[in-house]
Amino acid sequence: MFSALYQIFITPLVQLTEFFYSLFFEVTGNQGIAVIGLSFIVTIFTLPLYMVAEQWQETERNIQKKLKPGVERIKSTFKGDEQYMVLSTFYRENHYHPIYALRSSFSLLIQIPFFIAAYNFLSNLEPLKNYSFLFIKSFGEPDATFHIGSFAVNVLPVAMTIINCVAGLIYSKGHPLSEKIQIYACAAVFLLLLYNSPAGLVVYWTMNNVLSLVKNIFYKIRNPKKVLYIIACIVSICLILCGTVFFRHTKLIFRIMLVFTGILIPLAPFAAKFLGSFFESHFYILDENPKLRLSVFLISAFILAVLTGLAIPSILMQSEPEQYSYVDSYTSPLYFIWHTFFQSLGFFVVWPFCFYALFSSKTKKVLTFLFTFVAFSALLNCFAFSGNYGPVNPNLLFMTPQHFMPGIKIVLVNILCMAVILSLVAVAFSFKAKVLNSLCTIFLISLVAISGKNIISVQTSFRKMEAPDFSRKIEPIFHLSKKGKNVIILMQDRFFSPLIPKILENNPELRKRLDGFIWYPNTVSFGKLTMIGTPGIFGGYDYTPFEMNRRTDKTLQQKHNEAILTMPIVFNQNNWNVTVADLPYENYLEQPVTYMYKGYDFINRITTHGAYSNIWYARNNMKKSPFMSEGIKRNFIWFSVLKIVPPFMRQIIYHKKYWISYNKFEDNAKFIDNYSEIDLFPELFDSSSEKNAFFLLDNEANHESILLQAPDYIPVENVTDFGPGGKDETYSSMVGVLKRFADFIDFLKENNLYDNTKIILVSDHGMSRDTGVFDNKTQNFPFYKENMTATLLVKDFFSRGNLKEVYTFMTNADTPALALKDIDGKAVNPFTKNPLDVNSVGGGITKNDFIKMSNAPAESTRIRKNTRFNIKDDEWYTVKDNIFDDKNWSHYIVRSNVEF
Repeated sequence: MFSALYQIFITPLVQLTEFFYSLFFEVTGNQGIAVIGLSFIVTIFTLPLYMVAEQWQETERNIQKKLKPGVERIKSTFKGDEQYMVLSTFYRENHYHPIYALRSSFSLLIQIPFFIAAYNFLSNLEPLKNYSFLFIKSFGEPDATFHIGSFAVNVLPVAMTIINCVAGLIYSKGHPLSEKIQIYACAAVFLLLLYNSPAGLVVYWTMNNVLSLVKNIFYKIRNPKKVLYIIACIVSICLILCGTVFFRHTKLIFRIMLVFTGILIPLAPFAAKFLGSFFESHFYILDENPKLRLSVFLISAFILAVLTGLAIPSILMQSEPEQYSYVDSYTSPLYFIWHTFFQSLGFFVVWPFCFYALFSSKTKKVLTFLFTFVAFSALLNCFAFSGNYGPVNPNLLFMTPQHFMPGIKIVLVNILCMAVILSLVAVAFSFKAKVLNSLCTIFLISLVAISGKNIISVQTSFRKMEAPDFSRKIEPIFHLSKKGKNVIILMQDRFFSPLIPKILENNPELRKRLDGFIWYPNTVSFGKLTMIGTPGIFGGYDYTPFEMNRRTDKTLQQKHNEAILTMPIVFNQNNWNVTVADLPYENYLEQPVTYMYKGYDFINRITTHGAYSNIWYARNNMKKSPFMSEGIKRNFIWFSVLKIVPPFMRQIIYHKKYWISYNKFEDNAKFIDNYSEIDLFPELFDSSSEKNAFFLLDNEANHESILLQAPDYIPVENVTDFGPGGKDETYSSMVGVLKRFADFIDFLKENNLYDNTKIILVSDHGMSRDTGVFDNKTQNFPFYKENMTATLLVKDFFSRGNLKEVYTFMTNADTPALALKDIDGKAVNPFTKNPLDVNSVGGGITKNDFIKMSNAPAESTRIRKNTRFNIKDDEWYTVKDNIFDDKNWSHYIVRSNVEF
């Protein structure tokens, strides 16, 4: 019961809090300003409620003032039960009840749900925990500005309380003593509650008090509306300047939003006055029949709640109920439907009804009209303009990158349809409001029926499912050859080469355990992104970004798929068994990924990401991180909202995964999904292959790094020993992966599979982090050179001895040539017919001729139907010979008409 109430009343506020925080952070790039902006928005949204509260309090004061002489006379004349009876009669004769006195506490009650929402959001926002702002060392801890002995003095809560008291002093001037005591007592309570709270939360609440102080000052000045309008115009000018001048680094859509908002602000009062006048002189039936008005409002609100909370989730869920069954600690998929429905009730029924009930008849009429129009538009957009955006993950994220840019024809038709709905609703409210009420009722009943049918279907499918058994024995899926040869290529996503020296220094035993390996520190990738860094790993130099852009006869999707297929085809041509697992961006994210392997039946494609995490959790007595269930609970309502808004607005709703600011469970869950594979490698490999065997594997443990327990660097619930790397998550995870990789080496040795196996561990890119290894200051590059590094560790057949470091200039696109050395020395790319070994190209061409890297953003790489990466001519860079020599790095200006 409490959980349902929390989801109805608080969760919608938490979702909106996160949205506006993320919006401000997107625009400003500053988390401190985002917290302050969030406080400002919440104050603006709650201002109408405070205005109502002020009216109620003023009414209560006037009544108390009017009744005070009579009450005092009765109390001085009568005692005991007689006093009670006479007072009750007196109140009744004056149409008053003592319970009405609670109206004076309404302004305090308003703050409670918003405070709970802000507390839950800001207290758990991981990016704030180590964020410093002005004199505040960390937003995640009390400010502790100075100490008196061992006692930490937190200045922010004290400042917040002083501001709160000053605001209360101004507000309560001329008010009864009891009201003043209530205000100061409330300030004291908040001081006690927030004194040891995270500084980020106190900054938020302090800004609330500052804005409350400003509001109270406005109440006391002459012509407050005029002054407020002048300030609004100043804000408007600032927003327009931000959108046109100051925030050029932000996306165009947000700059347009800033300018558009800036233009609207000065016009808003006039628009409100016009609409108020229009509604006052129209739709008289809504004035004459309050019950009908309330009925239409509530039915429209319930249409939105049922559509977003039951219909859309159940339609999606009934197509794949197994995706939502046995997720984390939740067995039945119906839990996620009810959770979403309760949120929808809060969003579309409970909170709107609170506003409806508090305001005047004119405002109620406006809300009724608005909700009716929105309800019918939502039905139109959901079922007639649903859009085709491809499949979604169980946590409601689209598998295919989306830009949600409908054609102009769809936009115009959609706007025209909504204009027709607006007109029909206006006509209906003018002449046939009861018919409209009946039509709304029919739609509501239909949605309930559709939802009920789908829910029954989901439950029926769920009952037929068998509960997963996470204790079952793991069967080998990778089959090595003991008699022949094996080649294993493990692409370790974002394995950060500049940290390897520190890892080896602190873990010297790894030099011996990485028996026979050569590490090439002088290795680069071709970009900072997986989409750019991986094709070269799989397909060689024909699939570096520059070379891919030179060939426009095929799409990026086709070229990416070619790269992935290159080594499997060549090894198969040499009569080797071929196995691939979880390769990045198969089919360029267009589902199903297996389509790209059509016609290549010799490739054994398997899935391992996350396939063994449940078994791993069970074996290691660890709780599974509720990453998936938290994502479903959070995102289903956003997915539904995305479906009901006009197509041209969907990019705003889905922006950066529904504006998610941070998922505290995501890194842990994704790390274990990948770490569990490497940890279980000894059980996933056997020696049953009769032929030479080739394995092309991808692992992404380091992409979502977490802290591990030293000295073995294993995942635990609470890390207590961080080791010499401290709280460096990248370092910690890299050590953990290397140690498990070394365990796999021990397994190969124990089973006489090591000498006849070639192993290559390679990464796709580095990361944006200044390690001091490179000089990042003398040249004006918009990136850290560490971003362009790649890890390359190679163990050849029959190679033994401690780990060696060789400083030959390498790139991760050397991987195919290294893999095929001694197997097919003249191997050519099966698609381009070019040699896979760049040294075999001839004509005086060297590796340096191919090293053209890009710092382009992710959005420029993911449109699969394009024939080229959308990289600007001045976004290319090159390096040669020795990457540690700053002189070898330079900007490369592309001459499009010549080189492409």
